[in-house]
Amino acid sequence: MRMRLQRSLTLAMTLLPLWVLMVPAASRHLPPLPEDPAVQPWPTSDGRSVAVYRIAPDAGVQDRQQALVFVHGGPGAYIRNFDRDFFAGFAREGFEVVLYDQFGSGRSPQGDGRDYTHDGNVADLLAILDRIGKPTVLVGQSYGAAIVASALQSPRARKWVTQVVLTEPGKLPGSTPGLDPALNEKTTRAPDASEAPSLAVLSSMLAPRMLVGTLLPAGNLFVPQEELINLASPAVQRNLISSGYCRGSADQLDRFQPLRFNPAANMAVGRSATKAQQPTLREALKAPVLLMLGECSYVPRGRAMAYFDAMPITRAQWLQGVGHILWGTPKGQALVHEAIVRFVDGKPAALPNEPTRESRDQFVRDGR
Repeated sequence: MRMRLQRSLTLAMTLLPLWVLMVPAASRHLPPLPEDPAVQPWPTSDGRSVAVYRIAPDAGVQDRQQALVFVHGGPGAYIRNFDRDFFAGFAREGFEVVLYDQFGSGRSPQGDGRDYTHDGNVADLLAILDRIGKPTVLVGQSYGAAIVASALQSPRARKWVTQVVLTEPGKLPGSTPGLDPALNEKTTRAPDASEAPSLAVLSSMLAPRMLVGTLLPAGNLFVPQEELINLASPAVQRNLISSGYCRGSADQLDRFQPLRFNPAANMAVGRSATKAQQPTLREALKAPVLLMLGECSYVPRGRAMAYFDAMPITRAQWLQGVGHILWGTPKGQALVHEAIVRFVDGKPAALPNEPTRESRDQFVRDGR
């Protein structure tokens, strides 16, 4: 009897890891999202489509006959309600504003895991610019800056884009940070809110099953993307976004309305972006580029500085008292709005031009 009990316990202990790996950590059923009549499905390429928010210029202002297209970060994230509220302000300046959820996230359709690629996101943006068909201010935030940089390699994008705005850009497509501390370590000494969001999400979703899933090729069915999406609960998403604020400012997130963050798209697109062609646009791109950085950033500063070698950055603005989400507070909203309008209108900046290509190394050393 004792021997049989010992064998049973040994078998149970042997099978326990397998049971942990096989049992879903969250539901595989995605609950429906609340209806939003403002969303328009736009077909892009290869049978894909994305969810678009299009805001016409206010009736009481002069139409600039110019669009402002915002490309959000992530990957796997979406247009948040406070993004829409902020960029709606440019419709009151006469711009046609277009924002969209990248494929696989937010209100856009999900696809097969193998469909989540950086090149696919670039193709979607090119299709959107063609459909708008007018002079465009192209704004890329965080990973969105990488999409913008890659898209501008194509004459299709350069045909339409009149000005480029990069806010808190992450890794340049095709870059391999290697061991350079400036490209890997947090170099700002500002009062940052918390650790990088990827760490926040992993700590909230930590489980052996999830870790195994991240090591498997994109499109594997071991951990379905629906399970991953449900694991990225509203609480997890709030934790993720809070790292985009300076310490003490994350209470602004009380108005945040979560949708669908897709970790499967995040991982697959992130891997493919490192294999993309590195942009070389300093000669080919004639549109001027504005670089905007927040004081409280978890993104290693060297990653943003790499864009000076890839693009013709003509103006840079360092915004004190705001984080990675530059428009996350009323102060940031006012600073960013003014900076973009002045840049597009060709007016002098209200803040010093900092950093420059020549001063960027000192900027990083100073912990700016």
